[in-house]
Amino acid sequence: MEKHLPSLKKTLRYGAIALYCCLLPAMPSAFAYPTDQPITLFLAGNQGSYGYTKNLMIKALEAADYQVVVINIGEDIPMSRMEVMLLRGDISLFILGQTDQRDQRYLPITVGMTDGLIGQRVLFIPPGQQASYDQVHSLEDLRQLDVVAGLGEAWADVAIWAANDLPFATISGDWKRLYRMLAAGNRHIDYLPRGAQEMVREWPLHPELAVEQQLVLRYAQDHILYVSPEKPELHALLLPVMQQAFDQGLIRDPVRRHYQAVFEPPISLDQRRVIGLRLPD
Repeated sequence: MEKHLPSLKKTLRYGAIALYCCLLPAMPSAFAYPTDQPITLFLAGNQGSYGYTKNLMIKALEAADYQVVVINIGEDIPMSRMEVMLLRGDISLFILGQTDQRDQRYLPITVGMTDGLIGQRVLFIPPGQQASYDQVHSLEDLRQLDVVAGLGEAWADVAIWAANDLPFATISGDWKRLYRMLAAGNRHIDYLPRGAQEMVREWPLHPELAVEQQLVLRYAQDHILYVSPEKPELHALLLPVMQQAFDQGLIRDPVRRHYQAVFEPPISLDQRRVIGLRLPD
């Protein structure tokens, strides 16, 4: 586990991706999908994310008059392995937090995929620690609490926590070890932030932890769609399809239906105190 002192870091954006996207209309017609043939998508993920991704892609593509066939590669695959599978084309696409490294490795489609839910972070904490958080009403209060977040090394949260001068510690490999580390109480982490829709699925699986009851840490950044670099023709197709889906509300509506439980206890998202977090420059 690597522990970090918060520091502001300027995030570099890569011109190559922007240039690639600008040149897409000039790509040869061989990259075009005929609408009379189904598009086959190879998907993976945990039970919640797989089902959401599958339903969203079918809805968006069928709205654009494409037929879709989805093949389930597997569920509950470690994130590190899924990213390797995405890189080599075993998985067609995956919804992930945007980072510079991922922008370089995969083909991004910068349309928000969860209607902002992933940027609303609810905390796992050890049982018996709620009283400490009851006193937090601002970002400065949270800093003064001097608690350390446990984060996966590749999470987009790493740069965001650093930009907001919030202490954090990262682990490489399987980030799910963070649950055990937090429950142990002696691994130098005090809380684990999770997206509101992730918390809906996870809190019943971790009775050894408590869901913090008062706060939501909110930042204006959503997960986006990354397409395998082995499938540039799929990326070229999905750029306008997903933008159209966003503009027509085809993403917002499935999010609300699929994740209705975020507005129910113990998440109760609309009843929490909002602590706003700034994004890195």
